[in-house]
Amino acid sequence: MAARPPAPTELRRFSQRYGAEALLDRNSQSFRNGGLAHMRLDAAEIEERLLADSRLIRLPLVRAGSHVAVGDDEPSWQDILRHLQGQSAP
Repeated sequence: MAARPPAPTELRRFSQRYGAEALLDRNSQSFRNGGLAHMRLDAAEIEERLLADSRLIRLPLVRAGSHVAVGDDEPSWQDILRHLQGQSAP
């Protein structure tokens, strides 16, 4: 993420599926040091913060085609696996 942060359109794809709040890593040092715990931010403001500092993004953040997963969302991971297995079938 530090070397190549997500493009705004890519981040919005995750935000549309999960909501901007779900992408915010509340356990990150950047979150604590930025004083974000005491701020009330709307979705657009959260997206701006995530684009400005990719260390605030909750990981892992994975896309496989139109399928996306953030963090430990097991149903989404299962969906991605099914999608990938379907692609490799002859």
